[in-house]
Amino acid sequence: MDTTPETLIDEAQRILLICHVNPDGDAVGSLLGLGWALRKLGKQCTLACSDPVPPIYHYLPGSEMVTNQPQGTFDLIITLDCSDLRRLGEVYDSQDLVGVPIINIDHHVTNVEFGTVNWVDPTATSTAEMVLELVQRLGVPLNQTIATCLLNGIVTDTRGFRTPNTTRRAMEAAITLVDAGAPLAKITNQVFNRRPLADIRLWAEALRTVRLEGPIIWAEITPAMRRECGFTEEGDAGLASFLITANEADIAVVFNQQANGRVEVGMRSVPGVDVSAVALSFGGGGHPQAAGFGINGSLPTVREQVIAALKQAWLEQNSSS
Repeated sequence: MDTTPETLIDEAQRILLICHVNPDGDAVGSLLGLGWALRKLGKQCTLACSDPVPPIYHYLPGSEMVTNQPQGTFDLIITLDCSDLRRLGEVYDSQDLVGVPIINIDHHVTNVEFGTVNWVDPTATSTAEMVLELVQRLGVPLNQTIATCLLNGIVTDTRGFRTPNTTRRAMEAAITLVDAGAPLAKITNQVFNRRPLADIRLWAEALRTVRLEGPIIWAEITPAMRRECGFTEEGDAGLASFLITANEADIAVVFNQQANGRVEVGMRSVPGVDVSAVALSFGGGGHPQAAGFGINGSLPTVREQVIAALKQAWLEQNSSS
């Protein structure tokens, strides 16, 4: 009989849960939601992420418990919303954790199945949707705390139930979570209608760099911009998702230059245009319409390489359609 996530969880007592670097709403919601559920089973859980939980998700119960320096020994690792081990960042020390079984729970089509047990379901709209199913299979009764965290994951990854992969299954999962006490209106308002002033200032600076090259719209963020705006978080503050709303563009890219010489690249696309293969070719991953990666190099060089790859991918996809 194949080993299942439930079997490994049942046998474990000290569990390390990890989500991907630069965590989004699905990663944070899945991490917290599963952590609360496992605690109800009497498990000792450590919740970890290499990067801080973004302030937008501080409203979620337990967000303050996420650490970037997990201590102690563990008999099970559960990775959430992460397509490969590199995306776990420095919080995953393979030497210290050698031999510890890994449950890999993810919905990215680019997942490389690195776990002892791999539960990868690209038909799920979010990892949180999968975690809800796991919580139910474990027999953990839903409460408002668990439900709020998991609904945050579904809402953010579906952009408020607007992405092309939003399914009846996702809607039914959301209903289940609302019935358990998750405040849908509050979550939607928090993640889509509220943002720090520093984010708005960063957008103002980055939008000055916007260019359109054929079907691709792109912008840049530099360390100087972040300092000037007081922006101290990771990521692009949702800029790529805003750029893809341009009528003239099929692909949006934000090149986010880091102080260490690395460039973080975030990509979005319209339905029917797949950017995940390009992300995978540069060592990243994601979804057909939302993907990204990090790469060492100068911003102009990275920009030239990525735009060329995206143009080629766009041409190939359109010539075959």
